[in-house]
Amino acid sequence: MRTIIRFSLDDDYSSALGQKLTKIPVDAGFAHQPNTATYERTDMRVSDLGQVMQSFWNAASAHPGPGVFDHFWMYSDRQVSN
Repeated sequence: MRTIIRFSLDDDYSSALGQKLTKIPVDAGFAHQPNTATYERTDMRVSDLGQVMQSFWNAASAHPGPGVFDHFWMYSDRQVSN
């Protein structure tokens, strides 16, 4: 399953939240697309995606600040082979 995650933050002056959240998809095998806030993986299993998202949101909710989400977007689809 192809999965794309994109997020951006506001008021993350120290970049602590951004660095913490960026590490989670990268460590899970997502490729960070240059000059974007987009992470993509083409061979994601549903169970693995659940674990990644749980880690992501646990880290986000535990962060004391500064920094808040401007947006979060995720897309998944099943790639069809010809």
